Amino acid sequence: MRHSIDLSLPKRIPRTPEKPLPFIRYVLQHCSPGMKWQAGAAYLFEIISTAADTLVTWALGRIVGVIATAGDRLWEKVTYELLILAGLWTLRNISYRCREYMERHYVPELLNTTRALLFARLIQQSQAFLHANFAGVLANHVRRAGDVISGLRDKMQYSIIPLAVRFVTAGVLLWGITPQFALFIPGFLVVGAICAVLTAPKWTMLSLQQAEKSSLLTGYIVDSTTNLSIVQQNVGWREELNRLDHAQDQMTQTFVNRLRWVSWFWGIFDTIMTFFLCGFMALVVHGWQQGNVSTAQLAMTVGLSMNLFGAIAGTVNLLSSKFDDIGILQEALHKISTPLSILDKPGAPDLQVVQGAIDFRDVDFSYIPGQPVFEKLNLFIPAGQRVGLVGVSGAGKSTLCHLLLRAHDVTGGGIYIDGQNIAEVTQDSLHASISVIPQEPVLFHRTLGENIRYGRLAATPAEVESAARAAEAQNFIATMPKGYDTLVGERGVKLSGGQRQRIAIARAIIKDAPVLVLDEATSALDSETEKAIQSAMMHAMEGRTTVVIAHRLSTLSHMDRIVVMEHGRVIEDGSFEDLLAHGGVFARLWKLQAGGFLPDALPQAVGQ
Repeated sequence: MRHSIDLSLPKRIPRTPEKPLPFIRYVLQHCSPGMKWQAGAAYLFEIISTAADTLVTWALGRIVGVIATAGDRLWEKVTYELLILAGLWTLRNISYRCREYMERHYVPELLNTTRALLFARLIQQSQAFLHANFAGVLANHVRRAGDVISGLRDKMQYSIIPLAVRFVTAGVLLWGITPQFALFIPGFLVVGAICAVLTAPKWTMLSLQQAEKSSLLTGYIVDSTTNLSIVQQNVGWREELNRLDHAQDQMTQTFVNRLRWVSWFWGIFDTIMTFFLCGFMALVVHGWQQGNVSTAQLAMTVGLSMNLFGAIAGTVNLLSSKFDDIGILQEALHKISTPLSILDKPGAPDLQVVQGAIDFRDVDFSYIPGQPVFEKLNLFIPAGQRVGLVGVSGAGKSTLCHLLLRAHDVTGGGIYIDGQNIAEVTQDSLHASISVIPQEPVLFHRTLGENIRYGRLAATPAEVESAARAAEAQNFIATMPKGYDTLVGERGVKLSGGQRQRIAIARAIIKDAPVLVLDEATSALDSETEKAIQSAMMHAMEGRTTVVIAHRLSTLSHMDRIVVMEHGRVIEDGSFEDLLAHGGVFARLWKLQAGGFLPDALPQAVGQ
């Protein structure tokens, strides 16, 4: 059975609860009514089974009393007590089986909803957030949060609720003997509450520290494993082991600190419980000596005392691990619930692209306050025009494309597509209207067909094949072991750079968006490979407004227009031939190219 969040709910949620208890309520709000009913039924069956299990001690005490006093009529009197015992045991077993039946139905939805909500939040985060965190750690947070919710549910259902039921049931039974016995029940509760209040902050802090160090250790391992080829090529295994040792030392220290605290806690708690148990049993023995407690009641109270103290010890032990779970969950929530930096305005409409004209109007932007990248930048790109952006590193070319994709919001002015401010339309509709072919095309560890179809998931096999043919990818796909069903490996490692680029082009073609952005899409390829896919690139540009960033100026010879940028300003604008003939910055850049690429910086004379 497949469970997920209700997709009819608004996709972009301003804030995910950062604390464990509010987050659990948040998860339950997104669960189905049927799941909530099944969870309630499971808890009811847990209460019934625990009460029946506690009453078994009462039934056993009655049997002991009959054995002690029945004489020759033993079986005549004990049969009724045995039937009571059998009934309670049967009720206990049936209730346990019913609880397990309900768990099989509601627990998967609870865990799937938890992971789905966190994953939905994670994929809404900005590129800056994703680049600042280990991808493996973020993925681990999503997975472990579901496990933690499952663990907390187990502790609630198998420990806390049963303990409460045992206390109530035992209190009623002991009150029937003497109120003095029953008064020990609230005494246990007071001691437990005091211990919880006094130790919870320290325990939570230590658990959170351990969770943070564990995530850091995971991040180091994932980072090193992902870049294993670089480690081997640069003989960096010693450095990686040193980093691992450092991370492990930090985690070990937090682990030792937490266990030291646990040892102190258990030493004090066990001492208190020993006095309680001995005091309770002394009171029971005194009552039996005075004739106020019968043999049956004596057997029952001994059984109840051992039952209760065993349950208390088990519950406290589980609660200690509960603090570990809360630390893990809180660390995951703290990271994933980071406020979204880019949000849709309430009631924002979808972008309606008819032609695809792009207009940067008085755009101001800075990554760091006081250090502007753009000041009053104006650039208009007519619909269907192919524009090349040129400039040395730091000129603002990539930032311009990132702003067009709304990876960041401008600090002044606006960016318009067909007269619509992209900050006032939904991000989904904006992204659906723009295809991007990056310098390093990233592929999923899925089949070739699935990677192409990701541009338009509803595409038919025939459309996928047509896009692959247009991207000059059909020939190499035909040589693959399983054709379009061939897995490409993590990030497409089984393919060459040119093959990955062809798949990215096919994805852009099948998406058929009116705006196309190529962010240095061929700079990582050799000249021969670039020439081989030029026709595919030109096919992808047909009928689309296209923005091309390129360090290899020869790739821009077919552009309708070239815009030269420097320090966030447009310094030249014209056709390839006109700019060469003009003898300005572009012409000097053309002469300065080394190996077909732009230099990292311009000589002073070029900018003059």
